[in-house]
Order: sequence, then C-alpha cells, then structure tokens
Amino acid sequence: MQIEFHNPQGQVKKWVLDYVTDKLIKLHQRNKIIISAQIYYREPVAGAEGEKICEIVLASYGNPLFVHRRSESFEQASRDAIADLTERIEEKSSSGLLCCQYFLR
Repeated sequence: MQIEFHNPQGQVKKWVLDYVTDKLIKLHQRNKIIISAQIYYREPVAGAEGEKICEIVLASYGNPLFVHRRSESFEQASRDAIADLTERIEEKSSSGLLCCQYFLR
C-alpha cells in the first residue's frame, strides 16, 4: 500500500505521521482492496484561526473514500479522521460493499 503525506513543513509532529501510517496499514491488512492513501494537512485559508485540517483519501478497487476533519490540532484532527474512516470501512464491509476483500486475501 502506498501512503503519501502532504503537510506544511515542520508543523505536523513525526509521531502523528507514524500513528496515521500505522492505522492505515492495519486497515489495509484487514481490507486488501485499499490500494493507496493520500493524507493532506493544512490550515484554513481564511476564517477560523487556530483550526487544523486533516483530509484522507483512500483509493480502492471501488469508489474512493474521503474524510475531512477539523480540530484545534493536527493530532486531534488525525485521530478523528482515522476513527471516521475506520467506521465507514467497517460499515461498507458489513453491508457487502467491500465484497472484493474476500477474493484478494
């Protein structure tokens, strides 16, 4: 699985990147149809000062999954995004929308 980070240099702590990488690898191990992930960290252009944004795009053999979370820190935005992503993948798995995972293991 390919994982790409796009973040403001020096603003996201290494342990946060390691945490996200670890969680995404675990998701990939449970759902082999996940091909790649792109993670974007940024601050809003205008408006809410002090807010941080984490966006995750998962590519799969079906439709991509997109998660967007805002928080007061990149750390919390990452945790929220991973939690939402995990929940959405589990929902799709249980409903049969990720049925290809059984053939790719």
